[in-house]
Amino acid sequence: MRTARIKIDHCDTWYHCYNRTAGTVRDRPFGDVEKEQFLRILRKVSLLYGVHVVAYQVMSNHYHLLLHAPAGHFSSAEMCRRYRAFHRGRKELEPDSPQCQSWQQRTRNISWFMRHLQQLFTAWFNRTRTVRRRGGLWADRFKHTILEAGAVMACWRYIENNPVRAGLVKRAGAYRFGSYGAWKQTGRHPYADHVRQHILPLLGADNIDAVQQILDGTLDGASPSNPPGVSKGVIGRIRYWTEGLVIGSELFIRTVMAGHHPRAEGRRIQPCAITDPPLACWHRLRAAT
Repeated sequence: MRTARIKIDHCDTWYHCYNRTAGTVRDRPFGDVEKEQFLRILRKVSLLYGVHVVAYQVMSNHYHLLLHAPAGHFSSAEMCRRYRAFHRGRKELEPDSPQCQSWQQRTRNISWFMRHLQQLFTAWFNRTRTVRRRGGLWADRFKHTILEAGAVMACWRYIENNPVRAGLVKRAGAYRFGSYGAWKQTGRHPYADHVRQHILPLLGADNIDAVQQILDGTLDGASPSNPPGVSKGVIGRIRYWTEGLVIGSELFIRTVMAGHHPRAEGRRIQPCAITDPPLACWHRLRAAT
């Protein structure tokens, strides 16, 4: 039986979202064309929704997204504008109509954002195969981890170092299907406005170049053969990032879990194997296989 997702609607919230394709661990359905199309659809969906993409990584059979979901929603006029642009003028909403109000709520909802993204990509994927394909592409519903603000940069570094851990590149900046790699290779972050809006206040930085410098020191300066001084969460595969429900301080975790699982009070919270910053995790870890 599916369990209800843990979502926070009353305040702005950080999410690490991820999913992989159905099949065996050796299946690699995404080549360069598929990865590029996934990023195009991600961009299109992000222009409709209020959920902001800050970082991404698209691999050969899975993806990671670092997202910021707002508590508030668009005005009626802005919702109608975005809806019309998304459908290229072929569909419209009437301002303040029940349908418009429904979309206003939907576009700040992380589940609707992820559902829309995955459905659009699956439809494209199925119809563009040499032999037309039918059915689902993803192994399950997407997973997500709720992040406290203090865990965001550590999670971002973990996401961007996926291709290094997979042995695809020696430096994260060399992989063009991740946000950091695209930033290094083009000189501009694909979602620069979102980084300025959400990351600069976290770091107390004045400009986006300061963010890149921080990432440079822990990504392009890090590799499995050169780990000194780098948080373990950057290089090693840490299961908390993909199997944790909530990551942050113990107070933050207990506050989140108390609102969704009343029986959680008193349960032990697992420290993460991450040294900078010190973090804890409410996890759903399974036995290693």
